[in-house]
Amino acid sequence: MKHNLKYLAPAAAVTTLFLLGCGDDEATPDCTGDEALLGGSWQLLKEDGVTINGKIETNDIGEEYTYALVYTFECGGDFKIRQVFSYSDDPQNPVNDLYEGTWEFDSADETISIGWTSGYQDVYEWDFEIDVVSETLLKGTLYTEADTVLQEFSKL
Repeated sequence: MKHNLKYLAPAAAVTTLFLLGCGDDEATPDCTGDEALLGGSWQLLKEDGVTINGKIETNDIGEEYTYALVYTFECGGDFKIRQVFSYSDDPQNPVNDLYEGTWEFDSADETISIGWTSGYQDVYEWDFEIDVVSETLLKGTLYTEADTVLQEFSKL
């Protein structure tokens, strides 16, 4: 056993150097200030002052469902939207839709520019004007091609 220990230190050193060299070629940008507060996942609580979380909706054919929406802002500009529809007649099998895009924070006017593509390859360009951002709350106005909506999110 004592004889085998002399190989342990060099093997550990080589393994450490190998692992350090296996990182991404591109460094992940550091988020700072409000941009760092925005990083992470945010679940929609209210739209235009109406609570969304847990509210039962009815679609055009009379099916009842609840709706959840989560925005995810990743440091470096990646953006995801997850929509979850849980139908009352089949609550164990919610419908999950995930869309991806990009985001950019403009600290001068406290605005987030969001671009994303739907499952049908429709491209959307939105602006979100921030009223309040903290470690647990995000409030502001979403400007889309068709509408303006006040939104309030809580951090997951």
